[in-house]
Formats: sequence, structure tokens, C-alpha cells
Amino acid sequence: MRKKPLLLLIIALIIVCAFIAIVLMQKQPKASLLPQDVEKVVAGASKSLHVYSSSFSNGSRIAVKHVYSACGGENISPHIAIENIPSSAKSVVLVVYDPDAPRGVFYHWVVYGLKGARVELVEGASAFNILQGRNDYGFIGYGGPCPPIGDMPHRYVFLALALDIDSSSWSPGLDPRSVLAMAEGHVIAYGYIFGTYSR
Repeated sequence: MRKKPLLLLIIALIIVCAFIAIVLMQKQPKASLLPQDVEKVVAGASKSLHVYSSSFSNGSRIAVKHVYSACGGENISPHIAIENIPSSAKSVVLVVYDPDAPRGVFYHWVVYGLKGARVELVEGASAFNILQGRNDYGFIGYGGPCPPIGDMPHRYVFLALALDIDSSSWSPGLDPRSVLAMAEGHVIAYGYIFGTYSR
């Protein structure tokens, strides 16, 4: 008869320990939405660009159709609109990355040479003839979310940079880090939104 209370005590301890572990995991500080290399690029620029999407709202879950195909999605790039672009801007760059990736920032998409007082990339624009760089999957174009199974939701940042230089002359297939390096010192305004995804 003594075994039953002992078993109940052990079960209770396991439940309490699991609860504490979950709370501690949730309280762990997340990586900044703007990693160091990005913060350096936007330093001194105005955070005045209005970035939004009809595919997801800021901070909400990204739909499966925008997820990388190897992770069960269709790898369709989401709709992105950029407004409040300064008249002095000569081009706009869009950089999409995951600051929560286990091995450091993972770049999913980079588009450059965008122009206009308002820029809009329709859903699936990555399949069109636009100037794009090479993502961290290793191919040119959009590569959707694909976080490790069981991870807390990752954040996917869609960062727009208005530049005082024309990026439309840059070569296609540039590495996102090279694009950021080329943009450094030329960003006059920026803005971003982010979506989340977990498996």
C-alpha cells in the first residue's frame, strides 16, 4: 500500500520539473530581430518604411504554402509591399532571414534593384524575372521556412532597405551577406515585418 503514495509523489515531481523546464525555455532571451550585421547596416538610418503583407500579418504564423518544399510547403514567396520610400532613394533591397536558426542567422531570400515610391512583390514573385540573390539553401530565389522539428516558433524577418545608390546594376545571384555589405553606408530608411513558423 505504501508504493502508491510514493508513485504519486514521483509522478507529481516529474510534472513539476517538466513545467519548470517549459517556463525556463520560454523565458530564454530570443535573438534580436536585427542581428549585429544587420544593425550595423541600418545604423543611423530612419526606421520609416512601412512594410506589410497580405499573406500574413506582423507577428503571425506563416502559411504552409510559403514553407520550403522539403518541409512540406510549396515554397511560394509571400506578398510584400513597401511604402513611405523617400524620394531620394535610388533603389530598394529586401532581405529575408531567420535570426533564430540554430547555427546563426539563416538567409532565405534577397531581392535588389527594386524601384519606385511604392514597391510591391506579388505572391510568387520569386518565380518572375526579378533581380535576386542566392539564399542559404544554395539556390537563387526564395527559400521558405524550414525550422528543426520541435523547435519553438522561429521568426522570419522581411527587412526592406531604401538606398541612396542604384542596386539594379548588381550581379544576379549575390550572397545576402555581400548585399548587406554593399548596402552599408547607403541605407537612408528601413522597415520590417516578421512572421513565425514551427514544425
